[in-house]
Amino acid sequence: MTREMCRLPSFQPMQDWLRDHICRFPSSPVREILELGFGGVKVVAVVIQDLPADDVQGLRRLITAGQLRPLRVASEYVNLADRYAGNNHLGPYRVIPTWGATEAFLPEDADLLIENTQTGQTLANHNLKIVDTLFESSACLMGNANSMSMPAKRERINQIIEVLRRGVMGERGEPK
Repeated sequence: MTREMCRLPSFQPMQDWLRDHICRFPSSPVREILELGFGGVKVVAVVIQDLPADDVQGLRRLITAGQLRPLRVASEYVNLADRYAGNNHLGPYRVIPTWGATEAFLPEDADLLIENTQTGQTLANHNLKIVDTLFESSACLMGNANSMSMPAKRERINQIIEVLRRGVMGERGEPK
């Protein structure tokens, strides 16, 4: 995974959390070992429905016009949010760390959310709209990539992978 892939919760490890980690620690040995194929979400950029912007270019226009200065970006994914705002030239901006119920931050405490959603229904219920999709994510097994070079650890990791694969995918290799 490269730093560029970072431009892009639940209790199971998700690819979105791995990407957030890699954005902060690009040389980290933590890698995805197995995609589990469930818990799918989209990580999206979200604004209030009334904001006259339908995409990231619209946000940039509002920022350039001085209507959103400094931009307040709220997210549980602080590293992804920082990378997204920087890569999309949304500065000046400030990232506000959140822990759950991020949708409640708009519009009083934030202008933009970097959030995950399965269906978009919660966002719609809060009068919010998606202006960009960063990437899709699902549950995965993560581990230290360096461990695969150690025979005893590699064997144990492969045993765990097989158990998970059978439990999640079934004997035929198809999702249960």
